[in-house]
Amino acid sequence: MNGIELRDAVRVVPRSGSEPPALDLVDDIEGVRAQLSTSRRVRPARCPSAQFRFPVDVAYELSPLAIWTNQSNPVLVQGDDGLVCAELAKHEHASLSARQHTVDIASLGLKVYLRVEGEIEISHTDERGRIIDCRGAETVQLGLRSFHDAPAATVTTTDQPRDVMRALSCLGSALKTTSCERSFPTLRGHPPLFERGECFQAATDLERTKETASVRIEVPPTLETIYPVAPLAYYLNAVVIPGESPRLVAGDSTIPLDRGEGLEHGVARLLKHVFTLDCITRTEGLYQLPLGERTALEERLSDTIAIDFATLHERSLAKQVQEYLSVPFDLIEDLVPRWPVTADVRPVGNYLPYLPFVVASLGTIRCLPMSCPWSPPSDSPEIEAFYRAADHATSCEDETRSGTGEPLVRSGSPTRSSENSFDSARSSVIHSPPSSESIAQLWLADGYPMQGTKPILSAFERRFDQVTATEYEVAVISNDVRMEAESDVAELYGQREQMDFEVTIREQLSCADLRELFAEEYDLVHYVGHVDADGLQCEDGWLDACTLETVNTRMFVLNGCRSYEQGKALVERGAVSGLCTLANIGNTPATQIGRTVARLLNGGFSLSGVLDIISEDFLTGQQYMIVGDPSRAVVKRHDGTSILAEITSASDGDEFLVDIHGHPTIRSPVGMLYAPAIDEETFYLNSGHMTTVTASRSEIKEYLHHDRFPVRINGSFMWSDVVSLDSIE
Repeated sequence: MNGIELRDAVRVVPRSGSEPPALDLVDDIEGVRAQLSTSRRVRPARCPSAQFRFPVDVAYELSPLAIWTNQSNPVLVQGDDGLVCAELAKHEHASLSARQHTVDIASLGLKVYLRVEGEIEISHTDERGRIIDCRGAETVQLGLRSFHDAPAATVTTTDQPRDVMRALSCLGSALKTTSCERSFPTLRGHPPLFERGECFQAATDLERTKETASVRIEVPPTLETIYPVAPLAYYLNAVVIPGESPRLVAGDSTIPLDRGEGLEHGVARLLKHVFTLDCITRTEGLYQLPLGERTALEERLSDTIAIDFATLHERSLAKQVQEYLSVPFDLIEDLVPRWPVTADVRPVGNYLPYLPFVVASLGTIRCLPMSCPWSPPSDSPEIEAFYRAADHATSCEDETRSGTGEPLVRSGSPTRSSENSFDSARSSVIHSPPSSESIAQLWLADGYPMQGTKPILSAFERRFDQVTATEYEVAVISNDVRMEAESDVAELYGQREQMDFEVTIREQLSCADLRELFAEEYDLVHYVGHVDADGLQCEDGWLDACTLETVNTRMFVLNGCRSYEQGKALVERGAVSGLCTLANIGNTPATQIGRTVARLLNGGFSLSGVLDIISEDFLTGQQYMIVGDPSRAVVKRHDGTSILAEITSASDGDEFLVDIHGHPTIRSPVGMLYAPAIDEETFYLNSGHMTTVTASRSEIKEYLHHDRFPVRINGSFMWSDVVSLDSIE
């Protein structure tokens, strides 16, 4: 995207006729729209962006005014010398004297800076949220930057191991810095894309070499040993070269990569080790914020293991790696954020183009063995248990739903399924991946994974498409009157303030109507109805998604039996991602899952976060999987991170323990910070278990009403707006 297009895509638009006056901050690249209320009506005028300390895509001159965000946004203020003048969490206030300041307003969905010459009063109220009063200033400028980051180049490579090593040696070219600040996702950059060709081709400045790289990775020249080191090569800006045994060389230190549980485990552990300590060390840099993980580590350090983070921050990448690895991993293991992605890959050339997308998420890679069966056969214990669970869930269906005394399932009749060999799902196309603790698990091999994601390359490539930020458009399709209970999910979409939704309910669609609907540009289509080998049930027959020419719907939920093949067809024809099923599902549990999925998507969870939660909290949830890009979310949360809280009673009956878990998204990847509303003095890394807070009854009540989010209480899944503290044991 060139500069002219970027200036048009990221912009400020005065909201016409609003009261109080407001400015819409629009990012059409990411499909984000935020709002700032203002004390007076203003006409923003474009101005040069070079005056800002931080890079911005577009800048505007404003009249001196007060603005407020209507949310509890953290704010960081720096002087023109780069020193931090104020760090304000949710309810803190500050008065800043007349000088030049840069105000960084967090959690708005895009980077928002105010460049102010003069006095500033920063406060917070429940009604207006964060208030930044610049009415006493001489000048006020507003700068915006999109979080969007497209790859700057494409590398062509053959499938030959030595060429693939050279391709991996280009990944680090995307890093915007080699300091520990690259642990911020906005400073990593999307790695170059890979395409297969007859010879290796890359721009000369992309490839790292033994002469230019301070870190090198040596592995035997086989795809099985090369693929797993891709994320490490990217994050460490390393060159990858052939070697007799897997090892990492940083300066004068050599670290074996295949100790303990083998190469894949060793690489993943080293990546997590370095990344976590980078996140802690960077607190000595531009953003000197209180980080919970640093506090926890410093409490564990002894005289024999001392870390001078200020000195460490100034060291070179190779020196930092050396010092990091002198800290035992056991000392930081529980501080490592929950990893976002694990990819199980068949080490063949077909999957080379997928690697940059796995690497962009810092995903770890495991190779499925080539010399032996790399996936359970159809009659394996895992697969049989999977189908027994599905059959049990169906048999437990509320039989009164069908009106026939038979459980109502979301596929066609048994005769129809039999005639079309629809039960072939018990064949080898369904696989049980090795266990993983990551949020998302990708299956880059033949077939479909249980509780995982089947990626499609074209879906990953659609990350870079421009999306117009107007309002979220959702269509709920109900094509069976017996399943109309789930159509009330339409009421669940759009239950968020300051987000514009247009929700359409369509019932009893014909094949032609449904075909036409998928061609429209909906953000989400939620389909409720039967799915069969012939396709999606319509009023006048079955629509096979394989017959569609174009799909413009971005995301979908196909809440019918064994919908994975229809979902794959939708993604192959233009969709980005969707939630599908691998087995028969009964109507009652499917309705429960459908409502939960709607609320999670409405809360800003990515599809991988949705699948992670429903797989753990619902038996039927284990029958679902994702096709396409699992990192995509329907709603772009302004604070970026979706949360789940677990609440238990403390020993004192008037106090409670709150465990807060974060789920990153494509717009707020691992490495971002999150300040929980109930612990606003401290920031945490945004993925997995962040902290445990002890809170009083009144504090819990305030926290639960701060936002609408999922909660686990006594092992039961519910929502914060319906929690009764009396039910907590």
